[in-house]
Amino acid sequence: MTMPTIDDLVADLRPVRRLSPHAGLGLTFAMLLLVTALVLGIFGPRDDVASMRPAVIVLLRGGLCLLLGVAASVAVVAAARPGVGARRDGWQWALAAAALIPAASLWLTMAGDGVREPVSFYGPACLVISLVSALLIGSALVVWLRRGAVTDPVRAGWLVGLAAGALGTFAYSLHCPTTTVHFVALWYSLTIAVSSAIGRLAVPRLLHW
Repeated sequence: MTMPTIDDLVADLRPVRRLSPHAGLGLTFAMLLLVTALVLGIFGPRDDVASMRPAVIVLLRGGLCLLLGVAASVAVVAAARPGVGARRDGWQWALAAAALIPAASLWLTMAGDGVREPVSFYGPACLVISLVSALLIGSALVVWLRRGAVTDPVRAGWLVGLAAGALGTFAYSLHCPTTTVHFVALWYSLTIAVSSAIGRLAVPRLLHW
């Protein structure tokens, strides 16, 4: 029995194209645009969004969700191309910034501000529409990750859920009729948390080779 040589071992190998982070982010943003168009096409935009004069709370909640979603998406895309010493922790700062809204809601509650609106009809609608949107965006991120070599599927699962939840909630925020800090703190946070948990449970199973 002859021992295989190095030439024999590499004879069938073929070069592969390197994954471009720009392509991964492009895929994610294309899906975000599609989801946003679907939400606005089916449910319609807020009046102030349609007139290009959004309320301050609409700008804040949408901006924070978009910031968190983009930062987490960058980390997800980078996870497909692991590298020694590379740090992709910008999403942690974005998450800390987004936590300011729940903190503000808690402060106002302690100060005696009413919290009746968060339990209104719009809450479940926010959760369902945002999670369906997150599912579509998360699917695109999983497709991208499966093309690469993920070394930490659990972390990748959390990040996919976080990114998809934040971006899906951003899409819904352009329609969301409510403008209270308490509603945003409860339902937007709940949506992102649920999406992150789903990502943690489902995504690692989809990344096994």
